[in-house]
Amino acid sequence: MQLLLTRIKANRLRTACRYSTQSLKDTYKAINAHNPRLNALPHIHPPSSIQEANGPLSGWSFAAKSNIAAPPLPTTCGSHTLASYTSPFVATAVSMLEQAGARMIGTSNMDEFGMGSLSQTSVHGPAHNLHPEHSSALHSPGGSSGGSAAAVAARMCRVALGSDTGGSVRLPASWCGVCGFKPSYGRVSRYGLASYASSLDSVGILARSTRDIRDTFNIVSAPDRRDMTCMSKSLRTRIHALSASREWISRDTECASEPLRGVRIGVPSEFWVTELSPSAVDAWKQGAAKLSSLGCDIIPVSLPHIPHTLPAYYTLALAEASSNLARFDGIRFGTRHMPTLSTRANASLKYAQTRSMGFGDEVKRRILLGTFVMSARAHEHYYLPSQRIRRLVQREFNRIFALPNVLCTTNTKADARNVDKVDAILFPTATDTAPVQGTSDNPVTAYVNDVMTVSANMAGIPAISVPFGLHNGMPLGLQIAAQYGDDDIVLRIAHYLEPQAA
Repeated sequence: MQLLLTRIKANRLRTACRYSTQSLKDTYKAINAHNPRLNALPHIHPPSSIQEANGPLSGWSFAAKSNIAAPPLPTTCGSHTLASYTSPFVATAVSMLEQAGARMIGTSNMDEFGMGSLSQTSVHGPAHNLHPEHSSALHSPGGSSGGSAAAVAARMCRVALGSDTGGSVRLPASWCGVCGFKPSYGRVSRYGLASYASSLDSVGILARSTRDIRDTFNIVSAPDRRDMTCMSKSLRTRIHALSASREWISRDTECASEPLRGVRIGVPSEFWVTELSPSAVDAWKQGAAKLSSLGCDIIPVSLPHIPHTLPAYYTLALAEASSNLARFDGIRFGTRHMPTLSTRANASLKYAQTRSMGFGDEVKRRILLGTFVMSARAHEHYYLPSQRIRRLVQREFNRIFALPNVLCTTNTKADARNVDKVDAILFPTATDTAPVQGTSDNPVTAYVNDVMTVSANMAGIPAISVPFGLHNGMPLGLQIAAQYGDDDIVLRIAHYLEPQAA
C-alpha cells in the first residue's frame, strides 16, 4: 500500500512538472509576442533563471508591480530616482507566493510612485492596453497598476500583484478586462511595498478569473509581524465568526438556479455621477439584473458623503505622500545628482537639485500640494475637514452593512433585524472605457478617473472589479464592495457575477 502511494505521488509530481514547463513556455511566448507593444514588463527574469517548485500554486507565474520589493530585479517605482535601486529584502506577498510554488516572471510598469491613473508617467515609458485587439490606436491600461493589468490580460503571467491607494488595481482591471481585487486594509502585509499614502495603500491582486484571485488571496492573506498595520490572527478569527453568523444567506451549494439566495445587494444612488457614460449605466443595470436572477435582493441605499470623498482623498493622500517621499533625498534613498558649484555649499540646495532631477512633473506637483496641505495655514482648512469626511464615510458604510465593523463593535452576530441593511454594494468601476494613451495632459482629468474607487480606500473596505461586457471593443467593469474584513462575500458574489460563471 505504501509503495502504491509513493508511485501515485511520483506520477503527480511528474505531471505537475510537465504542466509547469509548458506553462512557462506559454508565458514567455506571450511575453515575446505582446510586451514590445504593451511595455507592461520593463524587467523580466530570463527563462533559464526560473526554477520549478512544488506547492499549491506550482506552475503559476506572477508579476509584481515595480513598487514591490522583489530582488534581484530593481524596485524602481517607475521613477528615475530609483532606476538602479535593488531592495535588500523581499516583500512578504512575493515571498509567500514563491513559497507556495508560484514563480515570479518580472516586474510590471506603473505610474511613477503610483501617482496617476493612466500609466503614462513611468521612467520606462507608458504602458498600453491589449484592447482593442488588432488596432493601431494604443489605449491606456489604467493606473497606476496598468502594467500588471496589461500583463495579465495578455497572458504574460497568470496573476499579478499591484498596489491600490485609490483604485490603482480596480481601474486598470476594468479597462483591461480582467479581475482586480483590493482586500480589506491590513488583510495582506504591506511589508516591502514602497509607501505612497500609508493609511490608504493595500497590496492588490489581478487575474483573469476570481478563482485565481481567491487562490492567490488565500496564500498572501496572513498575519505579518513586520507590518504593524497587518491584521492579527485574533482579529481574523473574530471577522470569520461574524461572517459565519449571517443565517439568512443560503449555504446550499446545490441550489444551481439561485446560488446567491438571501444575499442583499445595495445600489448606492450617489455613484450615479454626471461623468458616468451611458455604457457604464447599462452595465450597472444589467449587473443588478443578473444578481437578482441569481437570488440576490436588490435594495437602494444612500451614502450622502460619497460626493465629498474625491477631494478629501486627494487632500489626505498628497499630505501623506509629501511625508513618505521625503526620504528620497539622494542620501538615504534615491540617485544623488552631483551639485553644481553654486549649490555645493548649501545642503538644502543639494537636496532640491536631487529631487528636482529625480522626480517627474506629476510627483513634484503632488509633493508641493501635499506640503501645502500640511502647512500651518492650510492644515485646519483642508486636512482636518478631510479627516472628518473620511470618518463620516466610514460611518455611512457601517450604517448600510448588515455585518458590523469588527473594529467598532463587540457584537458577535450580524444584524438580521433590519431588512434595509445589505451584505454588499454594486456600482461601476469606471465612468467610461479606456481613453487613447497620451490624449489627455490635464492632471485634473486624471484625478476624476478615481471618483468611483476612492471611497473603498477611505473606508478600508474590500472591493473587486470584474469584467462585465464591451463597448466598442473596450472592456467595462463592475465593482463589488462589502464591510471591512468581509472579503469572502466579495469574492463569492464576484465569482457569480463574472461572465465565466455564466
